[in-house]
Amino acid sequence: MKTFKLLLISLSLVTILSSCNLLGRAGSPTQIIDQNLVGTIVAMTMQANPTQTKIIATAPLSIMTMATASPTPTRIPPNTPVWSAYNYTCELAVGGGTMTMNLGWTDRSDGEESYQVYRDGQVIATLEPNSTFYVDVAFVATGKTLSYSVEAFNENWQASTSTITNGCQ
Repeated sequence: MKTFKLLLISLSLVTILSSCNLLGRAGSPTQIIDQNLVGTIVAMTMQANPTQTKIIATAPLSIMTMATASPTPTRIPPNTPVWSAYNYTCELAVGGGTMTMNLGWTDRSDGEESYQVYRDGQVIATLEPNSTFYVDVAFVATGKTLSYSVEAFNENWQASTSTITNGCQ
């Protein structure tokens, strides 16, 4: 019985408010300020008397914002690549030699985005994921050495091999 009375009161209220037709009343300027999926906020200027103007704003009684967050994968550090083989050759020249360094490593990671090869602390190459070798050719001055390392990395982490240092004698 209470439900019926509540329904009857609600219908009466809707009928009374719709007969007022405030939002669509002819001759009254209406401006829509904001619209969203939940409702509309409307500002209306009403003439109360020739010298007084009232501004009325209507909005939904309850506005509920809902958002669905997409899962963010947690990045884990890639496993450290391990040297599997490396060798070099030198072609001697005046003042040093041209060294050809063959670098090979074991890809032990599933989560790397790429590999970077370093010579003397500077990146000399960025390689695709799952890469396992790189060949570098560089001039080495007499009495100097070159150091190499390989780094597996993803957006948040990096893991490097140990450093290999060699020179042409």
